[in-house]
Amino acid sequence: MSDSNYDEIILLGKVLNSKTCLLILKYLANKDASNQELYEKLKTKTKISYRSSIFEALKRIKKAGLVEKYYNDEDKQIKYKLRFKEFFINFGSLKIEMK
Repeated sequence: MSDSNYDEIILLGKVLNSKTCLLILKYLANKDASNQELYEKLKTKTKISYRSSIFEALKRIKKAGLVEKYYNDEDKQIKYKLRFKEFFINFGSLKIEMK
């Protein structure tokens, strides 16, 4: 078993251990959004004082492979979308399957 499998699962665990990250993932499950839009929608649901808090959470979520960033030509802004709506961890092999 490679250390990278451990690292992926640990990173995923850190994302899932954050209320801000979970709220972002929940919001993105329904629609793509920009950093600003996420900040405006989520600032009342958690103790987020700065837009940079959303940006830092998005960086962690992106590093975990759960979201991707793209430029929306219509809105002329960078948006984020979920790559997967479900994932599974096989504890026997410590592999992550995303669907």
